[in-house]
Amino acid sequence: MESKLNPRIKNCPSNPSIVSTAPFHDYVSGEALSSNINFVKNESLAIDEIKRFTLYLTLLRLMRLRGRTDVSLGSVSAETGISLPLVEEDLIMNNLCMAGQKAFQITGLMTAIEEILGYRNETESFLVGAGKLGTSLLLKENLGQTDLKIVAAFDNDYRKIGNQIGSIKVMSPDKIIPLAGRMHVCLGIIATPSGEAQHIADILVAAGMKAIWNFTYDVIETDENIIVENTHPGQDIAEGYRNLISLLRSKNSNL
Repeated sequence: MESKLNPRIKNCPSNPSIVSTAPFHDYVSGEALSSNINFVKNESLAIDEIKRFTLYLTLLRLMRLRGRTDVSLGSVSAETGISLPLVEEDLIMNNLCMAGQKAFQITGLMTAIEEILGYRNETESFLVGAGKLGTSLLLKENLGQTDLKIVAAFDNDYRKIGNQIGSIKVMSPDKIIPLAGRMHVCLGIIATPSGEAQHIADILVAAGMKAIWNFTYDVIETDENIIVENTHPGQDIAEGYRNLISLLRSKNSNL
């Protein structure tokens, strides 16, 4: 299968305030994944299986962000701490690989696991950029025109990290990948200063976002599978949201 990896991700700047280079076990702890997870119900999977598949997905997203395009069965086992026979059984039993298969294309495996977990949440989003515009969106001064809910906010300004805006606490962007592995959000909102949107878009794509709502004037380049809606000051937010959701639902119905 041909890789759909956004080529920009390979050259994603190694900014420690954005991308963690810590080992996977330090990056997403087993304890964090086993508690307070907002799972989409999948009646065909037991809770332990859902936890393992969520862990696999988080690892794959992190590997893709770091520029990897392929992964071995042994690497998945070593990085997650799940035994090799159990990883192989999980994939075989869910028709994700054949017996004896040892290597996988990351993007394809991610998509298949997202399908198994039932990721289809169109009413929740991540917001990156907690400045004046981001704060307005968090307080629903504008998003009140829609039924969209921001469930997590991120900013790389240390003065904003830890602050609470409404009911949402602002976190560092290096939390995007692990949180994406625990939640079922497919939409990322960008409200950053000029010049930062592309880098953030790359991270959101690597985190598994299917759509990006860009509130900046920056032009965002992504692969053809990612939906991008651009809304600028003075434009109709409700109309932008309707267009975005229409495209997202159309895409999901064709999967």
